[in-house]
Amino acid sequence: MTSELAVMVGINLHVSFSQQVSQTEFHAYASQLMDELLAQEECDGSITDSTVSSDSDASLFTVEMIVRTADQFRASEKASAVLRTALHAAGARTPGWPTVVRTENQTGPLANLMSA
Repeated sequence: MTSELAVMVGINLHVSFSQQVSQTEFHAYASQLMDELLAQEECDGSITDSTVSSDSDASLFTVEMIVRTADQFRASEKASAVLRTALHAAGARTPGWPTVVRTENQTGPLANLMSA
């Protein structure tokens, strides 16, 4: 095992739908997004531990991932690119998928991440 620096990136996606969706449907979109983020992790060793939470009442998806870098700006850029790719792979920007109304990003350094 080696020690390395990493940054936790959190992104809140406030979304809206063109038509009403049930809580089950809302959470299914989050599950699709999670599946695509995991596929991105398989292709890119610089990201790990992706998670997606969903709050149907607030129309909110919260995405978190660890980016292996010491630079918070680069981590934010990388996380945004990975998220954008996962969203498109899950079906975003196609009929029926929610529209992202607003995003909020947060980053924080993680010292001495032990890589597996």
